Amino acid sequence: MLLLSGCLLLPGPAAAAESLRVGVYFNPPLSFIEQNGRPSGFIVDLLDYIAEREGWKLEYVPCTWEGCNELLTLGEIDMLSPIASNEARQRRLDFNRESLYVNWGQIVTAGEEVNSLLELEGKTVVALSSDVHFADLKELSERFDIDVRFLEVDDYEAVLAWVAEGPADAGLVNRSFDAEHNPVYAVDKSPVIFNPAEIRIALSPRNEQLQNALRIQRLDFHLSRLKGNRDSVYYQLQQRWFGTGVADEIPRWVFWALGIVFGIALLLAAGVMLLQQQVRRRTAELRAATDRFTTFMNNLPGIAYMKDLDGRYIFVNPSWELANHLSAAEVQGRTASDIWPRQDADVYLPEERQALERGQMVESVQNDPWGDRNRHWRLICFPIQDGAGIAVMLGGIGLDVTGQREIEQELTRVHRQLTLLLESAGEGIFGLDGHGRCTFINQAALKLLGCQRDEVVGNNMHNLIQHSHRDGSSYPELDSPIYQAFRQGRKSRVQGEYFWRADGVAVAVEFSAHPIAEKEYPGAVVVFRKQRTGQP
Repeated sequence: MLLLSGCLLLPGPAAAAESLRVGVYFNPPLSFIEQNGRPSGFIVDLLDYIAEREGWKLEYVPCTWEGCNELLTLGEIDMLSPIASNEARQRRLDFNRESLYVNWGQIVTAGEEVNSLLELEGKTVVALSSDVHFADLKELSERFDIDVRFLEVDDYEAVLAWVAEGPADAGLVNRSFDAEHNPVYAVDKSPVIFNPAEIRIALSPRNEQLQNALRIQRLDFHLSRLKGNRDSVYYQLQQRWFGTGVADEIPRWVFWALGIVFGIALLLAAGVMLLQQQVRRRTAELRAATDRFTTFMNNLPGIAYMKDLDGRYIFVNPSWELANHLSAAEVQGRTASDIWPRQDADVYLPEERQALERGQMVESVQNDPWGDRNRHWRLICFPIQDGAGIAVMLGGIGLDVTGQREIEQELTRVHRQLTLLLESAGEGIFGLDGHGRCTFINQAALKLLGCQRDEVVGNNMHNLIQHSHRDGSSYPELDSPIYQAFRQGRKSRVQGEYFWRADGVAVAVEFSAHPIAEKEYPGAVVVFRKQRTGQP
């Protein structure tokens, strides 16, 4: 018996580190394999940092882009990055919410001068067959009737080879792609960039859904904390790999769009007013302003439109046309009720009216105000004013946030499942924050303690249920194993303790207390039940 008791008191073996296989393909400086076989790059270093804090053991698996996607689908690797969020969504993969980087498509050449997409007319362009930017480039070439011959390859190294040595005139890579990591092929980056894409981490669909959700939560937890600290390793790695310490989220010029549109609109209005007096000079200025305006609007990653004060459309950009399956010629000079009579469409949305009445920007999230598809848009409406501050037009910009909403709905569903799991448990369970206050409690715990939920949540649990020993003497909070869990990170299992019910009756209990997170200890979870008869 003594030998058996001694064995039970011995500590158990340490939990083994979780092993995860991560796909790495040639896409420097985001990810690549060095000549010595070592995986390297911005995303590799960032994942190594997170893995060290999560206790993950990462094994990097070299593969081509197509090969990596096949391994992820088969479950032979657990994670893959970089991958664009819209591409991961199209492949029906789980992916994290916080972006690692925002990439754009960029044209590269071998001495050929290309300053716009229009200059690709009659040229041969090589790209990855499944590159998200490739699909957008083909769509742009069709929309603007640009005759381009496209060639498809399996990796970026082949793109460089075909551009440097022929037969391609130009190639398509990511804006972040660093050709210096493969100096065998001499290519130059052109000023032509398009199609912003947020880079995420995709997880294998063969993993358990809850397992993927937990890994996503931990990845986003670390990324949001790192991106919120300007001195963090996230910005240090950006400085190392990209030569910049600025977070490469949605480009800043998008958030300045309202001011730019406002300035261009004033320039156009002034040109019209002075057109009769200064025809030649103002015509040249108007043409230049129109070119800049059109270029900006055509490359804006979202819907943009302008209306007059009567609600008639003055301008819609190509993204608006694509979302509504309508051309600019079909909507210009018409109101919303003229275009969609069966939907009882008003001349103005409520947010547009508020922007005109208040004379300021109004922001909202709309459930697809354009078209009939189930999409969500972050809509920004603003008055366009003249020099006297009087509104002369209305502008609107809509950014597609459907992906964010889908992730929020998925997290809500997971949270609901976890809540049902807690409520179905036969034992009492409650959670504490770093100050010992209750953050959640299940029905079984409320029943054992004879309390109502609103009497417990937000209050100090020690003062409610553990303030005294059974004999009535004071029980200092510092002596409680529960305090040691949420403040010192010590887990424990205790028998022979007493919790005090709301009616003043002491109940003998056995409980276990576990810190919620390693090293930072933001709180604890306590699981308890009445002590079995015969136990000390």
